[in-house]
Amino acid sequence: MNHAEVKTREGLVYDPTQDCKLVGAVRALAGIKDSITIVHARPGCHCGILLLRALGSNQNDIRIVSSGFRAQDMVYGAEGRLAAAIRLSYKNFKPSLIAVLNCSAPAIMGDDVEGVVQALKEENPAEIFSLSTGGYEGPAWVGYEETLAELTRFMVPGKTENDKVNLIGFKQDDIKAYSDLLEIERMLNSHGITINAVLTNSSFDEIKKAPKASLNIVLGGDGLESAKIMQEKFDIPYIVTPCPFGLNNSIEFLESVTKSLNKEVSEEFITAEKDRIKERIERIFLFLQGIYDTSVAVVGDSARAYDLAKFLSDELCLNVKVLAITSRNHISRDKARTYDDYFETLLIEPDRFEMNEVIKSKGVEMIFGSTMEKKLAYELGVPLVRIFYPVIDEVSISDAPYAGFRGTPHLIEKIVNLVINNYAEV
Repeated sequence: MNHAEVKTREGLVYDPTQDCKLVGAVRALAGIKDSITIVHARPGCHCGILLLRALGSNQNDIRIVSSGFRAQDMVYGAEGRLAAAIRLSYKNFKPSLIAVLNCSAPAIMGDDVEGVVQALKEENPAEIFSLSTGGYEGPAWVGYEETLAELTRFMVPGKTENDKVNLIGFKQDDIKAYSDLLEIERMLNSHGITINAVLTNSSFDEIKKAPKASLNIVLGGDGLESAKIMQEKFDIPYIVTPCPFGLNNSIEFLESVTKSLNKEVSEEFITAEKDRIKERIERIFLFLQGIYDTSVAVVGDSARAYDLAKFLSDELCLNVKVLAITSRNHISRDKARTYDDYFETLLIEPDRFEMNEVIKSKGVEMIFGSTMEKKLAYELGVPLVRIFYPVIDEVSISDAPYAGFRGTPHLIEKIVNLVINNYAEV
């Protein structure tokens, strides 16, 4: 069921689940370790983005600057403020890249943001670019795709190195992102494959050298447009892999990568990982039997939610009553057809009021979502597993992942503990 098929009360959209274009662009830029993002907007936009970053698990790495746009600038413009913000950003932080995100108010009034950027390029040693990210211009996933596509302009051709890959679509501000990346890297390294660059969780220089890789891995479909551009410009092939939640998705991820690099997947490695997972979960088999066929809802982005629903349905035998996609990508519709055995009802970018009503009507006993589902979980009296962006009421600083082989027992542990405690963790 897509958004168009969902009827909202009185035909009104009360609270869309998808974020605005600005959020997607900021999420893409957040992972460029030596960049500065300037938000050219009224204070509300800057404060909202800053809050999302500050309440996450990367409080020592925010790098978001306001242009200083104020109400009085709605009359005369704020190009001077923006120019000052660019100069001060370089003076104080010495970034390799400065990204200017032009938001709704200055875009509507016609600030010449691109003109300011071009005028300052010669005097500023950092690379500078601007993007139009007004809330009316599209949802978050469009901002994310356009930002990654923009980054390909700075990439320089280089000699291709065998068995080096780029990860595309990785988001540094997802819960467990740090430990998930370590696990993905471990899985690849076990087969002699190294990561060249992560879009985006790398320095700007590493991103510029992305064309050295012999393969682009697009996680869950996010960043697909940039992979297509890199294939056209630098002749780098790409594959779209599942987000490796659980045993089967992890095996499929590894098999897809090794096959694309003309390598054999190590059956010995797979067997060892299977045995390790089996040994861990056998310790709690009675609890796993106890949650068999539990009705759950999965509320998250397209790149990860489909694969999580598959893991929950296939490997834990949970009953995914509702799969709500809060942020699409270019392959969301294809995934809906491929994964239709793993959920009962599909909602794509629904209105939050309507989504909540559907979930309430399905007898859901557990929700896999974000902090945004906290109130719903409380109303239903069910546990909430925080696994999707944004998570601003839980931190992650350990090396325990949710993704990959090692992430499988950690995720199962989280789920079972919430059930055992017999209360809604809200």
